[in-house]
Amino acid sequence: MTPGRDEVVRAWHLARTPRGHPAPGDFAWRCVPLEAPAPGEAWLEPHWLSVDPYMRTRMQPSGYDYLTRWRPGDALSAWGLARVVASRGPWREGDWVVGHMPVAERCRLGPGASPNLPPLTLPADTPAPERWLHARGMTGFTAWLAMRRYGLPRAGETVLVSAGAGAVGSLAIQWAHRAGARVIATAGDAVRRDWLVERLGVAAALDHHDSDIASRLAEAAPQGIDLNVENVGGDVFEAAIDALAPEGRVVLCGLVGQYHSPDPRRAPRNLSRVAALGGHLQPFVVPGHETAYWARFQEDMATWTEVVAPLDVVDGFADWPLAFCGLFGDGGIRGVGKRVVRLR
Repeated sequence: MTPGRDEVVRAWHLARTPRGHPAPGDFAWRCVPLEAPAPGEAWLEPHWLSVDPYMRTRMQPSGYDYLTRWRPGDALSAWGLARVVASRGPWREGDWVVGHMPVAERCRLGPGASPNLPPLTLPADTPAPERWLHARGMTGFTAWLAMRRYGLPRAGETVLVSAGAGAVGSLAIQWAHRAGARVIATAGDAVRRDWLVERLGVAAALDHHDSDIASRLAEAAPQGIDLNVENVGGDVFEAAIDALAPEGRVVLCGLVGQYHSPDPRRAPRNLSRVAALGGHLQPFVVPGHETAYWARFQEDMATWTEVVAPLDVVDGFADWPLAFCGLFGDGGIRGVGKRVVRLR
């Protein structure tokens, strides 16, 4: 395809700052101009776009500074997989591009900082390019950093992974198993807990909505937790700290259960117990790790052929807001693994 003129495409924007749980009405699509590619640029047609809990933090009025916050009227962006449909640069039409891109029907691509860092170009005939949406994409990288860079589980240890049926948690569980650890996980509904036991082989799957989660965790880990991979926050995080073994470690990936509150970064009331036990708390965010670790992550994943990394697919560009809001329990059916929107 040779673009001869500008086009108009639909793109999702933040319509208003969510109050509490996000709702589809917090988002609006707008028709925006798409300029023809300049020399060195290309047009992309997204086939898949991600929805991720961290996006909710970008809608907070304050408190999260590692990414630019979205204000009402701002265009949204997401990790995605797109086809090159027109090129005036080094890309070939039909090739795949994976990386962050606008939540739009079509977008422009310019030169990247490095050919070895996202956005990545994959040949048109790459088998199952959807792997780069999850296991070999940014959620896979998050889990890799949590377990291979920071958590470093060891054989015989007991590891707790909250939100274990989600994108990051499900991969973290598998890294812990590969290291020989015993894994306990949490999930918010029975279907996902059954999947954790039957498909991923966790020793116990607990309900992180259980008002007595502390007792359930103490029963599942009577000798204590050696490593807590925390994704939820709130009561689950406090229970994990109460169950932490001496010199136990905490890797803080996220606080998804707190993202909608007026104080989303609230610390657990018993946080001081980590230091009292001689333990270690390691919070981290992914941005800033790519240059040093992305290549090592890809090398690890290229040889891990048996990884279980399902996609939870929602179809249709128009349903991107529903897919996003559904991450936080909108009453709809929630799958396991990585939630994505399939556009084509």
